[in-house]
Amino acid sequence: MELLGTLTIIGYTLSTLSIRYVLIDEEYSFYKKTSFDIVFFLSLLLFSVYSYSIINNVYQKFNFITSLQITFLIVNYLFFLFMFSKPIKHLGLVLLPLTAIAIFISMIYHDNASLGLIDSDLRAHIIVSIASYGFLGLGAIQAILLRYQEKKLKDVSDSLFLTILPSIEKMEKVMFDLIIFGFILLTLSLLSGSPFVSMGEHPGLAEKILFSIIAWITYSYLIYRRFSKGVRGRKATNLTLSGMFFLLVAYLGTKLFFEIY
Repeated sequence: MELLGTLTIIGYTLSTLSIRYVLIDEEYSFYKKTSFDIVFFLSLLLFSVYSYSIINNVYQKFNFITSLQITFLIVNYLFFLFMFSKPIKHLGLVLLPLTAIAIFISMIYHDNASLGLIDSDLRAHIIVSIASYGFLGLGAIQAILLRYQEKKLKDVSDSLFLTILPSIEKMEKVMFDLIIFGFILLTLSLLSGSPFVSMGEHPGLAEKILFSIIAWITYSYLIYRRFSKGVRGRKATNLTLSGMFFLLVAYLGTKLFFEIY
């Protein structure tokens, strides 16, 4: 498993370097884009096999590491699917190295703890939840890059990274597109998870839904302000990152807490 994890990290490192050259240099862009697509696709396949070897049964054994792996795996698949139709390739500059770090953590943090068996009734809830976190996670990365972009535009010095990013208008549009997709799925996730709150059979589920509701309120307020007041800039990114923070606490923080204590 260590060999497979190492190969996956190498693949994601090469993907990060490849996408950097694709975004910086437009010469021979077709060949560079094709090489990146191939390297990233192969890395994603390796990541899928590696994640499966850790998870074994995604619906039965859930702990911090499996949750982290599934989250990054879904985010990577969403990135791969949408990068051909939307201007989001720049997100790979952040997502790909973070994925490599997550894989490295899973290699050094061996955890056999389990939060118990998860019955089949929770399967739809789990799938929708992870998909919503994937979209909102990409939206959070977009918010970080947008904040960096706005900060650098105020500086006199040139930034090579700044030339890679699309215009602020496109950045904001993509961010809100991702957030709206994720918000719809998050709403479905809360609705599908609400019947299990009173059961008390799954440790951390009530806390998970509580923080998810706080995140839902944050995102709903952001979307309301977007369509009613046209909110943008720092206010929009602050709300986006705040919502993602509550989701991270809900999805990963509660699992880690119950495994430790």
